[in-house]
Amino acid sequence: DAIGRRRGINVGAFIGHSGVRRYVMGEAAQEREATPEEIEAMRRVIREGMLAGALGFSVGNFVGQGEGLFGVKVPSSVATDDERLALASVLGELGTGVFQVSGGAPGGFRGPARLAQELARRTGRPAIYNLLAQELSKPDEWKEHLQMIEAAFKTGVRAYGSCLSATAGPIFDLRAGLDGLEDEDMISPTTVFQGMPTWDRVMAQPVPERMQSFRDPAIRKQLSLEAVETEGTHAYRMGAAQRQMSFSRRWDLVEVYMTWHERNKPCSGKSIAHIAQEQGKSIMDTFLDIALDDELRTSFQVIDRNTDPEAQRQILGSPYTVIGTTDGGARPDKGDRTDYSTRLLGYWVREQQIMSLEDAVYRMTGKTALMHDLHDRGFLSAGKVADITIFDPDTIGPKPREPIYDFPGGEMHVKQGAVGIDYVVVHGEVLLDHGEHTGALPGQTLRGPLYSG
Repeated sequence: DAIGRRRGINVGAFIGHSGVRRYVMGEAAQEREATPEEIEAMRRVIREGMLAGALGFSVGNFVGQGEGLFGVKVPSSVATDDERLALASVLGELGTGVFQVSGGAPGGFRGPARLAQELARRTGRPAIYNLLAQELSKPDEWKEHLQMIEAAFKTGVRAYGSCLSATAGPIFDLRAGLDGLEDEDMISPTTVFQGMPTWDRVMAQPVPERMQSFRDPAIRKQLSLEAVETEGTHAYRMGAAQRQMSFSRRWDLVEVYMTWHERNKPCSGKSIAHIAQEQGKSIMDTFLDIALDDELRTSFQVIDRNTDPEAQRQILGSPYTVIGTTDGGARPDKGDRTDYSTRLLGYWVREQQIMSLEDAVYRMTGKTALMHDLHDRGFLSAGKVADITIFDPDTIGPKPREPIYDFPGGEMHVKQGAVGIDYVVVHGEVLLDHGEHTGALPGQTLRGPLYSG
């Protein structure tokens, strides 16, 4: 019923390893390796899914990092590589489908990259994996990464690295921290300042007292000493798995991600260092004044990926990458990176001219359709499905992010619109007219070539 429900856009589905594992093994999926009989049962489920129209198989490679909330392991993190390869072989036998590989196993980028390459090598099917980006802590590793991908492609192994058209990094606020839990009495939410003595004391206070402390000039001085004036990188831990992270103390790499009040929107996308210079204020005064004016709900992003524009230029321009990656709505309160398309067209194509407009459009439409065996769409030609975005190349770009409170219980999610898009047409019907929904729901469920229903 859910698959057949009317919707605005087209939606396709992948078969998830964790879901299949849980379906076949029950709670044991999060505790132990699968038996040969269980692996064969999972193979049957994947085959059924592909015949029902799934576009591919998604698999996590979170070996040693697979703990979710409350320390419960993600089912796919318990699996062996033999299991992953056995399940993946179904796509090779059927001759269709794409692999999506995510995760960060020990070995840095080599974990998901090597698994994706092995899946593609054994099955002859394409694979896409997260994430190919330049990292602040390893600024030149991306070069080795691209060389590895290119070498594999020359042997016929189609394993693409997904990449971002924007910078990236941890997102936090001074109310709910990195945890993202909205609570007036939230005590000690995690931030990038975790472990700094004065910051720990202030963040341990309830929100009203915390705001009062942030206004105190003497406390501000100590906060600034620890987070601004002190030299060197600061280490902290994030999430249920206590992942080791680092804060560079570079405030030119701390950006306003999303503001609460409309009056603060002009700050969005700017670094604290830049705003401080504009306003003639100190780094800490600028940072805390914005946060306090938004009642500590301002989201900030610590940029630690794609800090080198030249590196990002080469990554985006590579024929061995797929542009655009997202959490797929897993963290709607943080955003879903759906601005990758408008940012590519507006900043990288129009302003930086790293590729032609035609190539950029092909990379996000025709190339994607062909990779997923969706041969009835992705190109403007007679007989193809009329899925069309009509935009102005001189103005297209992303709008600032804004919080929207229309989820059940009044919960918040992040919305990011676009400028420069006149119409969005789905299956020949106008879905959006200059940003306004027409009321049409022409979207369909996309199904792979094996579906015969």
